[in-house]
Amino acid sequence: MPTRYAYMITRLDTGRRMSSGTLVLIGDDTAKLADSLLTQNRVEHSYYAGSRRCSVWPQPADVPMPDTAPVTAEHYDG
Repeated sequence: MPTRYAYMITRLDTGRRMSSGTLVLIGDDTAKLADSLLTQNRVEHSYYAGSRRCSVWPQPADVPMPDTAPVTAEHYDG
């Protein structure tokens, strides 16, 4: 069953947001999703060679995107 997820990628050194958005995922392999998003972010933001964190969480369509990842988000560092 498709689930809408939000993601936020931040720099680990400063916590500054580099990328965020929502997408629909079939299944629940958020680790694979985070790996793909981190890879894409490294290409798009190649000026920054440091570590990043990708936070992923279910995000209902009728709820606005938060400014920071919620405490319940899954976090993947890369």
